[in-house]
Amino acid sequence: MNIFETTVVSTRIRLARNINGLPFPNRLRGEEQIYSVLYAGVKKACDRVFANDYYSMANIDSLTSQALVERHLISKNLQKSKYGAAFISKPEDISVMVNEEDHLRIQSIIRGFHLEDAYNNVAKVDAEIKKNLDVAFDPKLGYLTSCPTNLGSGMRASVMLFLPGLTMTNRIEALILKYQQLGITIRGIYGEGSKAEGDLYQVSNQAAISLSESEILNMVKKVVENIVNLEDVARKEIAQRRGLDLKNDIMISYGILKYACKMSSQELMQNLALVKLGVALGYININMEKLNNLTVNTQPAMMCFITKKNMSAEQRDIARVKMVQDTLRKEE
Repeated sequence: MNIFETTVVSTRIRLARNINGLPFPNRLRGEEQIYSVLYAGVKKACDRVFANDYYSMANIDSLTSQALVERHLISKNLQKSKYGAAFISKPEDISVMVNEEDHLRIQSIIRGFHLEDAYNNVAKVDAEIKKNLDVAFDPKLGYLTSCPTNLGSGMRASVMLFLPGLTMTNRIEALILKYQQLGITIRGIYGEGSKAEGDLYQVSNQAAISLSESEILNMVKKVVENIVNLEDVARKEIAQRRGLDLKNDIMISYGILKYACKMSSQELMQNLALVKLGVALGYININMEKLNNLTVNTQPAMMCFITKKNMSAEQRDIARVKMVQDTLRKEE
């Protein structure tokens, strides 16, 4: 298993688009006729590209909407939008959010390091949308967006990275500051304002103006490659410096996951991070993708969504360890 397979969790490309003559979503005030035209145009475009499920934020139940947030298929902003909606592909690799911060947020999330593939997915949807709706574009400014940082291509390319080495060697903060000055943002697992639980970080371009889509892709690709190489060095350093003590901590976390009776999502993320580091260092033989899936599937709403039960916090903590232990048992 190479360093990219144990470091890169997923790739996401997101396009921000707005419709000419239509107020930005935060200024919409019940223009039902306009909404229906917008939804119809997006639906027609999505149906041509991928089989999808439709979710209206006005009618969706809170458990389903939160589960979609935990799977990164919709944002917390969309979840709060009275006139928001989402078209989500059956494999859940593409989602189109309607009336989030912009009229349209077209995104594709793919496991692993696949910037070009994710871009191709959103480009197909974008092309179909332009056939059905009058997308706001200025020859000098590019695509017009509600936030100035998205002007230009309107594109955000981000990669989710697992960075225990850089975190444990206390180099992550300096790295964040360094790349911030170079137009790259490094954030927590759920984007702006979120914590890097489980040593998971999102790396993305800060602004889209003055940069073409290919330039953004190349920039993010080079940054990710550099960070992954730095992570490789940091892991080797921490393994050499701490030696048996590090392996002991990893195996204790592995034992906790295997034999605990209940566990909060925060406790799971802490122990899971060490076990994943153990896999990366060759101490434990478990499929990394299955461990990454546990990061999402053991979140509070997802636990209830998967089991189809409304569980209390303690019931979730008990069900969480059962899910983890079932996964580990299958790998042994």
